[in-house]
Amino acid sequence: MGLYLNPEKESFRQACNGIYVDKTGMIDYVNSTIGTPAKLNCFSRPRRFGKSFAAKMLCAYYDKNCDSRELFEGLKISKMDSFEKYLNKYDVIYLDITRFISTVGSLNDVVKRLQADVIEELKSAYPLYVKEDEKALANALFAISHKTGNKFVVIIDEWDALFCEAKDDDNLQKEYVQLLRGLFKGGTATDETIL
Repeated sequence: MGLYLNPEKESFRQACNGIYVDKTGMIDYVNSTIGTPAKLNCFSRPRRFGKSFAAKMLCAYYDKNCDSRELFEGLKISKMDSFEKYLNKYDVIYLDITRFISTVGSLNDVVKRLQADVIEELKSAYPLYVKEDEKALANALFAISHKTGNKFVVIIDEWDALFCEAKDDDNLQKEYVQLLRGLFKGGTATDETIL
């Protein structure tokens, strides 16, 4: 379990302990896009509509380092044909962009810090496959996928926050777009991707 790689199910479990509205039908939709040209999904809603909660739900469902079956039993997804096929089958990368924005000294460091932090976790989990001096997250994911055959589900919460915070910084926006392009354009390591 890590902050970014396979964050497991505890956040979703805690959210389920309160008032819970079953949104697991979203999982069946995402499952239907895996391995298709429509594999990149963007779920947008107004503030306070549960996007972060949905992201944690998706992490808990796909994370291969945990068994989250009991969390989903009795919910809509457990009655769907795709439930067993994808349950806990992937490495999950979870990125909360607002967290990175709030923890860096300078906004200009967000993209570099994001990549460095996630790569550090990947090195711990896959020490044989990530170069010691690797700086590009897309390269690290590709190397792991190429050597192991593992695919990654990438879940980005508040993906557009950097555009709002750095609305006048073209260079930072370009750097962030390059990161996203590297992660998703080729699709080799992130064949099953959620955005």
